[in-house]
Amino acid sequence: MKYKTFYWLLPFICSTVVTACSKNAGLPDAPATGTKNGVVTGIVTDTKDLPVKGANVTIEHTVWYNSYLLAASNNEGKYEVSLPDDPAGDWTAKAQLTKDAYGQTYKFDLEPDNTGTFSKASGAVRNFKWRLSGQRSGGTGYYGAHVDLYMFGADVNMTKIKLVFTPYPDEANLIDGTVAAAFERPVEDIAGTFMVKDIPIGKYTVKAVYNGKTLLLNNRHQDDNNEETKTVIFGKNGYLGETEYNIEFYVTE
Repeated sequence: MKYKTFYWLLPFICSTVVTACSKNAGLPDAPATGTKNGVVTGIVTDTKDLPVKGANVTIEHTVWYNSYLLAASNNEGKYEVSLPDDPAGDWTAKAQLTKDAYGQTYKFDLEPDNTGTFSKASGAVRNFKWRLSGQRSGGTGYYGAHVDLYMFGADVNMTKIKLVFTPYPDEANLIDGTVAAAFERPVEDIAGTFMVKDIPIGKYTVKAVYNGKTLLLNNRHQDDNNEETKTVIFGKNGYLGETEYNIEFYVTE
């Protein structure tokens, strides 16, 4: 009987979603610090603790399939969602952010400050942070992108290669607006793929250095030349998750 009642109440849940999204502009000025019965509130910030507007927050039931509520963070990074009476039980919260840059559209999973469940009776505060690097919550992968390397006409130890990244001229900032910096990373053998992992998404030039020598790179998905310096714009190549990005190069001597 509960199954039928839930689907009869779907219009109510959908109307709750619309209400939650429309309330964003009228939230109080002070950040959410305590729970309110029947309500999920929170704030979305970047690595500088500045508010992030337009993040999509999903409140999902832990049992009922395809049962969720939606909200978006407002100009102050805040959101609020009212939980329905039915279905009863526990809910979880997650958030994503979509950004256009470098001719691509990127979707980011945001880091939650609490991954626990909550109910209508308890309410909850769930805050999120936009990170461009670091290990994801739960230890499954990284927030950053990765560069994959494939040997082509070279006889080198791939794990002895270092990639040197330099911010692209006239692109001094990463996708979140923070200042990009030059860095170098060693190539690792990750489950049979040679890669440099967890790179903050920005626009770079890259060189591959091996025993003091600069190797040649060729974009695996473009008809271009072998060159010592290549431009890095992350996209989707191969079998990647929804919010995972990479670029692939052949490496040769």
